[in-house]
Amino acid sequence: MPLSYRKRGELKTKEVFSVLEQLKDIGCFYLGFTGGEPFVRKDILDILWFAKKKGLELIIYSNGSLINKEIAKELQKIRPNKVDITIPGMSEAAFEAVSRVAGSRDKVFKAISLLYKSGVDLGFKTCVLKENKSEIKEIQDFAASLGALHRLDDMLSPRLNGSKEPYK
Repeated sequence: MPLSYRKRGELKTKEVFSVLEQLKDIGCFYLGFTGGEPFVRKDILDILWFAKKKGLELIIYSNGSLINKEIAKELQKIRPNKVDITIPGMSEAAFEAVSRVAGSRDKVFKAISLLYKSGVDLGFKTCVLKENKSEIKEIQDFAASLGALHRLDDMLSPRLNGSKEPYK
């Protein structure tokens, strides 16, 4: 049975740089960073800078919860094509019913504000769930108020531990 990625661990920074160089060498010009959450990596800004200096166009998919003032300033300089943030709800109740993390709505909306004020191009996505279905129009209006695109994500995936709980 193959090892899971968790048991192998993440690539070291230099290994990521090597992969990015290889991607550039074979003609890649557009690259998406996702996860989990890319900002969990302590070296993510170094990786983004390396990719940008290689001439790669970047999009970053994030839940936004780890984006602070310093990261927003760096992203302003890096100028990714877009930082795409998941918005599970507009109200605290809907947002946190989906995220299951107390205080997450405030963190994410603070990050959105920092990025918007920094001139970073934004996009948003929402997975329609029973907890947020009444707020979809409000989320779309919010995105439009920032001049950002919003898309509905219809993909549900099992949890990393194999649990099918998200399908309920």
